[in-house]
Amino acid sequence: MKSYKIEAPQLSWGADGVPRSNQFDDIYFDQKSGLEETHYVFLENNQLQERWQALASSDTPNSFTIAETGFGTGLNFLCAWQLWQEISQQNDSKLAQCRLHFISVEKYPLTQETLKEALKMWPSLSHLSDELITKYPLLCQGLHRIELDQGRIQLSLYFGEAADGFTSMNANVDAWFLDGFAPSKNPDMWNEDLFKQINRLSQVSTTFSTFTAAGIVRRGLQSAGFEVQKVKGFGHKREMAIGIKKEQALSFSQRQAEGQAWYTNRQQTPSQVDKVLVIGAGLAGCHTARALANKGIKVDLWDSHQTVAEEASGNAQGMLYPKLASQDTSVNRFYLSSYLFANRQLNQLDQKGAIIWQQTGLEQRPTSQNEATKFAKLIAQDLYPNTVVKAADNHAIFLPLSGWVCPKKWCQSLVDHSNIQFHGHHTLNTLKRTENTWEASAKVKGESELKVQHYRYVVLCTANHKAVSDQWVNLPTKAIRGQVSALTLTEPLALNQVLCQTGYVSPPIENTLNFGSSYGLNDLSTDVTLEDHKSNLNKLAELLPDFDCLDKENVCTGRVSFRCTVTDYAPIVGPVPDKEKLVNRYKMLGKNAKWRTDDIMESHPGLYINLGHGSRGLISTPLSGEYLANLILQETSVYERSIENAIHPARFIIRALKKGL
Repeated sequence: MKSYKIEAPQLSWGADGVPRSNQFDDIYFDQKSGLEETHYVFLENNQLQERWQALASSDTPNSFTIAETGFGTGLNFLCAWQLWQEISQQNDSKLAQCRLHFISVEKYPLTQETLKEALKMWPSLSHLSDELITKYPLLCQGLHRIELDQGRIQLSLYFGEAADGFTSMNANVDAWFLDGFAPSKNPDMWNEDLFKQINRLSQVSTTFSTFTAAGIVRRGLQSAGFEVQKVKGFGHKREMAIGIKKEQALSFSQRQAEGQAWYTNRQQTPSQVDKVLVIGAGLAGCHTARALANKGIKVDLWDSHQTVAEEASGNAQGMLYPKLASQDTSVNRFYLSSYLFANRQLNQLDQKGAIIWQQTGLEQRPTSQNEATKFAKLIAQDLYPNTVVKAADNHAIFLPLSGWVCPKKWCQSLVDHSNIQFHGHHTLNTLKRTENTWEASAKVKGESELKVQHYRYVVLCTANHKAVSDQWVNLPTKAIRGQVSALTLTEPLALNQVLCQTGYVSPPIENTLNFGSSYGLNDLSTDVTLEDHKSNLNKLAELLPDFDCLDKENVCTGRVSFRCTVTDYAPIVGPVPDKEKLVNRYKMLGKNAKWRTDDIMESHPGLYINLGHGSRGLISTPLSGEYLANLILQETSVYERSIENAIHPARFIIRALKKGL
């Protein structure tokens, strides 16, 4: 990828208000019969009403996944959502307990303003389209996850080429809406790579429907393993194509592995998800718990402290700050997608009178000439949309989507959910694998006996507390001490954005200025020190030269916590591997680092980990929590596959194997 920028379509608007693509010389929908065409071509010919009614009456309803080529104005998505909602509201329907996953790709996505204008055509869908427009992502290449209808509808939008989008995803598709502009208008989309990915993402009984009956499409779908037939088209169109997949040689896990079986993150034989234990109530744990709770899963949340966010997630203010790179890597994509998701989540937050988040923007000033050169290169390369980053005065860069957050208040709002039961003063003592469950014991303050519970699924969000997790996997994390400082202001301070250089400062809250932070590599002291206050004041003076920082260390208050950092600068999120079995199964990597296999080895069943977010947890934990919920529930991933590999807990073992260690 040369750029994360994405090109909006060149449009013209007819007198009837219908948008037309100038690139493909085709309309997005028919003004008179657009809704009827969508219902006939995609809903009826994938038998969605019958399939969803059957799902709604089943004993164990779960989820349903639709994938689409060409999001356009979102009309097909809105019609599917409307039908799902109608069936959910019927008497005795269990569909309200399920989730509809809708995946779509779009090379030329509409802007939010253009989408709003286009959807004015369909007032009967406004109760849905209004929410879609509000939560629609800004135009940036890559995969975006949007939560709608209180989490019951999950929309995954990939902005970019269709084949690239589906290649990057892990999903188990139930039905395909093969839309987009006609093959005669847009032949590049309907290519061999696209059909290969349709095959990989489909399972037995997956269906498709498409408005076209063109030979290139029918032959491509036959090569993807579908039984294809032509049926009557809609309106003046004589024919269209539908089909069903009768065979799939590979399991879901094998289809996502594609030669790198060691990075598989789905269980081959998942058990029913009734209740999940999340250990650790910092940002990682609270976001994981909330993601599961939003999907109808009961969660027990244990923490050794009395309340949530008592350690590194407990500072008064924190920055939403991604540290974007000047090149495209999997780790950079991780932070970019996480940053955009965190911004959307915070902007949708019901703050209930308590100020949790302010999108003030953030100015990053260079600390040296070398860094100034890096900033200039980042801007010159034109890698990002200017809605994400742009040049500022004095060789600085400005991030409009950034701002400050109160992490503890955010965590408190996350656990305020009927499906989450927080248990304070619960210190994990042991974690043992029984025949089918995990036996977790906790030391509970004020109780003489250990509390013992059994769970099918456990997520370790324990940061630097590794005594129990090391029993299952020893990971290369390091605790780095950080001290933040605070000053009570004696007069107003005109500061309306976050500033960063060697340190940072946020706009004051409650007449208090919060700034910092120290970086103690080999210091494990929990004591607040005058030396670190002095250091933080020197950094503050650099940012605010007109502010009197002299001899203020004695009136500063402060707080010490420890960042959980990882050697390769990416967090560790996913299933906990069985190291001994992993090494034995994939020992060939020690002889040939390019060796490939689809021979999948199960990780410890039902055991996951989410830690190592360092100083960027405000950005990375919201989406990582969603990701773990996806893995546990066997659903469509929020991450591109290269990102999943970059944060996989097994990556350190695999690297060591390849090096012959």
